[in-house]
Formats: sequence, structure tokens, C-alpha cells
Amino acid sequence: MTKTSNQAPFLAFASDVADVETLKKFAAAQGWPENLIIQGDIKSAALHLKNHPSPRLLLVEIPVSQQQANIELNNLAEACDPDTKVIVIGTVNEYSYYCALMDMGLSSYLLCPLSEAALLAALEKSVDRKAVAGKAEKSPAKIIAVMGTRGGVGATTVSINLAAIIADLSKKHVALVDIDPQEGSIALMLDLEPGRGFRDALEKPDRIDSLFIERVMTKPHKHLSVLAAEESFTEKVVISDQAATLLIKEMRDKFDVIVLDIPRHLRTFSRKCLEQADHVVLVTELSLLSLRDTLRLQDMMRETLKMKPPLVVANRVGHTKHDMKTADFEKGINDKVAFSVAYAPDIFIPPATEIPVLKFRSMPSLKGLFQLAERLEPEAKGMLASVKEKKGFSMFSSKKKDKAPKEEKKD
Repeated sequence: MTKTSNQAPFLAFASDVADVETLKKFAAAQGWPENLIIQGDIKSAALHLKNHPSPRLLLVEIPVSQQQANIELNNLAEACDPDTKVIVIGTVNEYSYYCALMDMGLSSYLLCPLSEAALLAALEKSVDRKAVAGKAEKSPAKIIAVMGTRGGVGATTVSINLAAIIADLSKKHVALVDIDPQEGSIALMLDLEPGRGFRDALEKPDRIDSLFIERVMTKPHKHLSVLAAEESFTEKVVISDQAATLLIKEMRDKFDVIVLDIPRHLRTFSRKCLEQADHVVLVTELSLLSLRDTLRLQDMMRETLKMKPPLVVANRVGHTKHDMKTADFEKGINDKVAFSVAYAPDIFIPPATEIPVLKFRSMPSLKGLFQLAERLEPEAKGMLASVKEKKGFSMFSSKKKDKAPKEEKKD
């Protein structure tokens, strides 16, 4: 069927009443008439399109059986314009099923029950964003890379809490990505199920799109999404040379801020991720070994990667009486320690599903993290005023170390 001047921007067929209502709300939000939403399935769509113009974007519900879905999609193709973008919806939650559909040239596959957020993501993937009424093209996400000078300095802890602060206070959509698919610990620290599709993204980056990212990420907070894996040491993860570029590109379109937890031992993938960062946070301890490795990493970033100097953050300050004085450490690295985070084992060490910095947000020990977040994302502000200074108080000097500190009441 050829195009006509009355081509609709969108047409949807769904059988479930709840999905139909969600589609009507979604259409209304885009300024589209309600009659573009029809109760039915892919067969209904094929019959309708034999006598009506094809829309620019078509959403249809497909059957569970892969074989039957292929038959119905072929029938639909005969009735539909070849340049119509097609989104399919269904109930099969299997990656192989999704891949088979994408290989057929479909735009997106959404799981039922539908959500307006998933529909919007599929819409923006399918059409030019400038063509979406009322939607301004978003700026690329800000990328913050967090890296430790040595193992055990707490870079992952800083990554998790930094991302949580920015998400909670700025209300922006923040992604936290564990760059190490085998030795990363973000999923473990947050008690999250590791994403099963992250390895697929690294090995076959051509499959990465906004829908794929939404499927493999978990959300421990309203504005925070986490991408992490825990692949077995017995299997070799063969990461594509294009993985870093394609993954960061797609995530930049989907999120406002991306926090990358970069492993200290840089390989091709982690190095390429680091090179794309707008800001680098170098987490260190005030020790002689950390001083040496801070210098080494600074030189590598400056001379080899041609990056601007990182922000040096001293973590676990007060952990040992053998800590160097901050002034001596700064003299040794010929740079300033931008922020300091006190050693607070009662806050950071116990495993918990709740992000520490959000649970104990008014504790003085966390002030350095809030300052760091505000420096990197100015809209993540408003918390420092409630973090009270207490002379002589430290988390590790408490006599009752077996109990987590209670959150202070705000004035």
C-alpha cells in the first residue's frame, strides 16, 4: 500500500484492556487522538491495513509461539508500507526471542503489561526525536569515571554513593555501570541480581539499543539504574573492540549522568570507557603506596590518554594512625586533595540493600561525598546544610560499634 497524505503518526493494536488504557494515555501525552488505539492483535492489524493507510509507527501484539509470530509478521508485511516502523509487544521474556525479532528488522519489542516509560523509550528509538511533538533533543549525558589508586581504597563505595546522591538530589536519570564483568562488586554490595545480558552487550554490541539497556539494568532507586555482571572465572569474556563506544553512545542518549566504576588494571574496554569520561575521580588513601600509584595514574592520564587532571579524593581518612598528613600527601603528588571522606565502617561495611549515603544522609562522615557530588553535578545540592558539624565526633570512635548509627533528626 502506498503512502497517502492522511498517514497517521501512530497506530496501535493490543488485546489486553489494561494495555489499551496505557496506550491511550501515552497517545494523549503525545497529542494523538484516542481512535489510533484499537483493541486487537497482529491479525487485526493486518486486516485493518489492507483497507487503510499505513502509519509512520505501528504497534502490534504478537502470539507467544515464535513460529506463529513469524507467520503473522510476514502477513503483516504484505499489508504494511515498508518504511513503517513496527514495535511488537508480547509476554515472552527471553533474550533469544527478542534477538530473533530484532533480526527481522523490527524496531522494538516490549513486554506486557505496558508502561508509558517503555513506550516513550521505544518511540524515541523509532523516530527522529525532533519529530516528536513537544520533545526537545536532550544533551548527551555527563560521564563521571571513578577509579581507585589501589585495591581496597573504596572506589566502588564512592561510585555507588556518588551516583545515589546525584540521582536523589538532582532527580536526573543516573546510570551506575560496573565496568568489570567478572571481578566487579557493585551488584554484590547493593544485593542486586547481576544483569544477565551485560555480557551479551560486551560481546555483541551491535544488539545494544535503548530497549536492550532497559532490560539488562536494575533500579535500586527511582532515578538510579545499575548495570553490572558477575561472570564466572571459568569462562572467557571476549569483549568486542566496539563495545565501549556503542555502549556509552546508547547510554548517553538514555541517561543524564553516567557513573563508571573503572577497574585499576586497565584493559582495552575499560581504557576506552575511561577515555570518554568528562570527569575522572581518583580515589586514594593517605598512604605512601597510594601516593606512588596516584602519581603513576596521573601521569598515565595526562601523557598517554591526554586527559585533563583527575579530582583526587582521599577516602577512609582516619582508618589508621599511620595515615600521612594531607599536606604531605598533596606535596608528594604536586596536587590538591579535592575532597576527603572519613573512615566510617558502621556506615559502609555492613551489607545492606539500602544505599548507605541515603540511609545515613545527615552523618558528618558523609559530607565529603556530598561536596564531591555537588562539584560534579551542581544540581545535586541542598543536602550540605543538613550535615551538621560535630567537634570531636567520628563514626569509628563510638563505643557501641555493633550497632549502626541512628539517623539524626533534621531541624
